Amino acid sequence: MKRLTMSLFAARAVFASRAGGSRPSSQVVASAVALLLAGASALLGQAAVAAPAATRQVWPVIEALAIAPDSPGARRFQAHHAEAIGRPAQFGQGGPWSWYAANFSALGTPPWAIKHQDITVDLNATKGTLQTKLLVTFEFNEAADQLQLVTGAVKTATVVGPAGAKIESKLTALSGMSLLAITLPDPATPGVNITLEVNTLADLDCSPEGIGLRPCGLGGTFQWVTFHRYFLQAAMMGHAPFTSDLHVLTPAGKVAGAPGLASGPDTLPDGRLVYHFKQVERTDNAGFAIASYDPYISKLAGGQPLRVYAAGKYVPYADDLAKLVIDVTSWYGERFAKFPWSSLNIMQLENNFGGGYAPLSAVFMFRDVFAAQPGTGYWEETVELTAHEVGHQWWGNYVEPYTSGDVALSESLAEESSCWYTEKTLQSRQQMIGNHLSYLYTVPGNQDIAVGSQNVYGSPHYVPVVYHKGSAVFDMLRELIGDEAMAKGFALYTDGFGRDYAKLNDLRLAMEQAAGVKLDWFWQQWLFKTAPIQAEVSGRLAGQGDKLAVRLRFAQATPKRFTVAVTVDYADGTQLVAPVEVIPQGEAPVVVEVPVKAAPVRVRLDVQRRLLRMWATATPGDFNLSGLVDGADLVEMAVRHGRAVRVFGKSGQPFFYGDTSWNELYDLQPDLRVDMTDVETFAGWVGTESEQF
Repeated sequence: MKRLTMSLFAARAVFASRAGGSRPSSQVVASAVALLLAGASALLGQAAVAAPAATRQVWPVIEALAIAPDSPGARRFQAHHAEAIGRPAQFGQGGPWSWYAANFSALGTPPWAIKHQDITVDLNATKGTLQTKLLVTFEFNEAADQLQLVTGAVKTATVVGPAGAKIESKLTALSGMSLLAITLPDPATPGVNITLEVNTLADLDCSPEGIGLRPCGLGGTFQWVTFHRYFLQAAMMGHAPFTSDLHVLTPAGKVAGAPGLASGPDTLPDGRLVYHFKQVERTDNAGFAIASYDPYISKLAGGQPLRVYAAGKYVPYADDLAKLVIDVTSWYGERFAKFPWSSLNIMQLENNFGGGYAPLSAVFMFRDVFAAQPGTGYWEETVELTAHEVGHQWWGNYVEPYTSGDVALSESLAEESSCWYTEKTLQSRQQMIGNHLSYLYTVPGNQDIAVGSQNVYGSPHYVPVVYHKGSAVFDMLRELIGDEAMAKGFALYTDGFGRDYAKLNDLRLAMEQAAGVKLDWFWQQWLFKTAPIQAEVSGRLAGQGDKLAVRLRFAQATPKRFTVAVTVDYADGTQLVAPVEVIPQGEAPVVVEVPVKAAPVRVRLDVQRRLLRMWATATPGDFNLSGLVDGADLVEMAVRHGRAVRVFGKSGQPFFYGDTSWNELYDLQPDLRVDMTDVETFAGWVGTESEQF
């Protein structure tokens, strides 16, 4: 990339005329900043000079910075990280441990499958055990006498046949799981279903403490099992869901919550209670929770039952959360598809911070979400997290990602949906801008990975890549094709792949049909390649009279195609916002023009941060892109002075802090802070004119 150069002597001479004949000290420059803030914007007006011969670093060297503790960004990051590490891994098509929640045309016809499970679970928190009785109905497409099944790590398992006779079985311990091999006394007949009774006993090693979405918790207030497979799944058939009836035994005075249509309780002779949950959809993504819940019962806009399970001091706030869930599901229903399930249950868990878990027709979320109230500081974060988890009822449940490389169809879409919702209802892009910055400033370039990579699960930066970059990519798509086309594309996508599996390119085809444009370049550039936009920008005023135009030049190290909103501010207070398409041809810089009615006061690029990008001025300090570094630019520098995207803790450890007002243009000595080193660098360029182009 070509660098502008000018004589360092000339640069010093320009400022010397204003600072007593020598290069100004930091104190002198700081005084100049103060004066300019008082209104002396023309103090440094000066004729153009030639360029200095100096090599400069353009982009900051990004370290793997931690998120600043206790910041809103940290809580959002923890929520996403908790959700990400909690979900069982997807190993792609046919993988045995996949958590997919549908079983339709993409699966073909297996030799045999589980049709239905009637599951009774008895959680003993005192002993830390889980006793399960399953009535499992199998359907056969081929004759078979061997059944290979997986479940959670269990100590014992017995199998009983339809006539009450014990069936031969073998239990083998796997990594955190158990393999149950069943030998039928006679080969099953194709087309004839059989039901076996399977009884298991498992020791649960889990805790409610700490931050993170844990598989289970045995605290005194909340007890839950989410990821532990208390049910059976067909081994070596990763996509093999089923319908179910779940029965949860609880002590007297306790209430159970789980996915599905809720009923009960029934009372047992020993005084314990049994709560029932019918899942009429095929799924193998489930969980349950037990606490002293006081369920808040309402209805979604489509009439489906909604239950919010909160306990103790959180009960009075359940109606606020219920109203939020009703609004989110209605909003999504207007844009994606009507809420696709027969009910929705929201369960409270123990941990203070962290994320949520969204099996089909349910959401488990951590405790503090249930204490938030509209108008309080934590409410916006609650809206963000709730909208994300509810989004999974469409993305990840209604339409399933087909392979591990398609995880963006679950997590990225759920996060983009949440950002879209908060942008429209809270009138704020803070959530999305935070996602932009999280990816840009926490993922080192040499550790970046494509959102659509089959290996993205193995990345140490899985969360900022998939949740934050992925959502930013789909946000850019919405900006490119418009809200209306985006919603139409989602409607086509859900219509074609509801209750089925999809790949990233299936979404592309739906969006192309909705928008009437080809998007293969967008998919390749943003989902299958790495890196954001990194562009050095030059500005000049071209033409004369009534034929004026702002001329912009974009030079990129790794050329990317994009459309940028150029905002032109005039002296009379009016403004022009013009979309400009940048289409590189090889590595050569791209020059574009924007017709203007008069000489602008300033020109700004991507004010709303719609692009995943880092800008730099090819003429350092020409922030208003006028083509000349002058006093107006110093005013701009003064306004931005003191901003940073990282702060230092007591130990000196650098942390990332998502300051959504951050503007990287002013970081002339790129170290993630705008300080006196940047002011001094600016001083060396005062009076410099951008080269002609």
